[in-house]
Amino acid sequence: MTMYAVLVVYNKPLALSSSFQSALKEPDVQLLVVDNSTDESLSNQEEARQAGAWFLSMDGNRGLSRAYNAAFDYLKTKAGDWVVLLDDDTTVPAAYWKQLRQQNPDAVLLPVVRTSEGRMISPAEMRHDIPHPAHSWDSIEHITGINSGMAIPKQVADSYRYDERLFLDFIDHQFLKDMRETGHRIRVLPADLKQDFSAERPDRATCRQRLRIQKKDLAVYYGRRSWKACFLIMKRKLRLAYQVRSLDVLWW
Repeated sequence: MTMYAVLVVYNKPLALSSSFQSALKEPDVQLLVVDNSTDESLSNQEEARQAGAWFLSMDGNRGLSRAYNAAFDYLKTKAGDWVVLLDDDTTVPAAYWKQLRQQNPDAVLLPVVRTSEGRMISPAEMRHDIPHPAHSWDSIEHITGINSGMAIPKQVADSYRYDERLFLDFIDHQFLKDMRETGHRIRVLPADLKQDFSAERPDRATCRQRLRIQKKDLAVYYGRRSWKACFLIMKRKLRLAYQVRSLDVLWW
């Protein structure tokens, strides 16, 4: 079995990425690093080369969808079974790779992803085209999830193009929505990953920039159904107001 892991990094040294270290430990996993960084002081290309990983520079932050498309284009001529998407802040245990090796590449696989506090964030349930947390992964009717640890059959990756109007948010939900609509199966891989969300330790400037990106992406995803985008943005603002202890977030 041949597996490729795609790791998109942004302004973070590879040496500090737990998912980078995890993939390197697996001899049958070829790692492809796609660098969206704007910090020119990083030496990620040399670090990747020394580790035996492939490296693609996006020459700045071009967005996650463009990074994934660049990775899929790079891998298209190479034979393989799986393309695994990794975030730079995800802890991927060896058990994940062991279980993946036992699966046939006949469905998109979503691992169980939890926050550092143990809350399950993926898979989730899509109701009325809005993602909702699920209490148990085995009772989800309309499944969705996040990119971290998502395993995509190579033949699916070879034929898919991400919507590059989406910069960061809802790229995963759009992909899984497309999979459902085209009849591809989506299954849960019962392996736990831990996600370290930087958004759980926010500063005001980062929160404001992140909210701008989310507004644009949700406007693209929902199109004329703008009330759904507004609903989700307001939920996000309320959560941010609580996190930064300031109501002026509601007017951002």
